[in-house]
Amino acid sequence: MSEGRTGKRRKFDPAHYPALREFLPAYLHQDFREEYDAAAEAVRGFVKEATGDEIVLVKEEWKMFRADFRGRSLREIQGALGALGSAWLPASEDELRQVDEILLDAQA
Repeated sequence: MSEGRTGKRRKFDPAHYPALREFLPAYLHQDFREEYDAAAEAVRGFVKEATGDEIVLVKEEWKMFRADFRGRSLREIQGALGALGSAWLPASEDELRQVDEILLDAQA
């Protein structure tokens, strides 16, 4: 989470991520592997189906989420994703980077 002037990390609050709270349970739900096979494919599905505004909002919030959790453990990231409604529990930083790349390349 982002550090303030005091050097303390900001407490995670799912309310700061309304677009991710919509996107994650819609695409990375408990059955996403049956529908998309992998998280990267689910994110590609979102990019293909979403409006430009939806893509922009999710990209912005995903960047903020990743910055807020830079240097945190995979377990903490998994917990935060769960709190945002995701059933996806990334098994590695590589899985997270795949999502980073897809959203970075997404055209709004």
